[in-house]
Amino acid sequence: MPLPLVKSARRYTSAQQFAYEELRSWILNAVLQPHEVVRDVEIAQFLGVSRTPVREALIRLGQEGLIEASASRMTRVAGLPLDRAPHLFQAGAPLDALAAELATPLMTEADLNLMQGLLDSMARTVAPDRLSALDEEFHRVYYRRAGNPVLVELLESLDEQLRRIERHIWGYVPVHEEAYEEHRVLLAALRAGDAGAAAEAARANWLRSLRRGEELLKPAPQEA
Repeated sequence: MPLPLVKSARRYTSAQQFAYEELRSWILNAVLQPHEVVRDVEIAQFLGVSRTPVREALIRLGQEGLIEASASRMTRVAGLPLDRAPHLFQAGAPLDALAAELATPLMTEADLNLMQGLLDSMARTVAPDRLSALDEEFHRVYYRRAGNPVLVELLESLDEQLRRIERHIWGYVPVHEEAYEEHRVLLAALRAGDAGAAAEAARANWLRSLRRGEELLKPAPQEA
């Protein structure tokens, strides 16, 4: 279970919050893999805290569906929520389309240049965690410009719920070129001021992400 460097616990209001946020980040960003065993003793030693806040953090993560305990009392990272993914992508598609439509007449040159820079960075990397982060940053530029905080909250919630799945989808190299082209088309529509085309490009990106997830992450057939 190789783990990354952690932030200082002094930044947090409690050891439990510190452990919770570190563990949650590791799970969402695939540092801890689906079904990987999580041992509170090891985590506590690594974070430099006692076992109690780690256990409390694991309970919170269990309530969020990110951690599960088996009958053998072994604590593991929960599997990917593949059963929820279609519903999340289907809900996100029209919301992202609305954000793109609302944002189109409000986009600034700085917004468009920022998105172009993010797109260029996507073309230069193959690291799944980096691609996933760039993808979220790209979309959030026009989410914020849309001027609807409720819409932004809904989309960011969906993004967070899908982050583990998206991170695994980005691990397949053939996805990179296809997704890059979808983002290029969306940016071109925003730059042209074409709200309808921007909305359609945003919707298509979400629905194609759903298709990619269904094709790439479908469970392996059980042997007879």
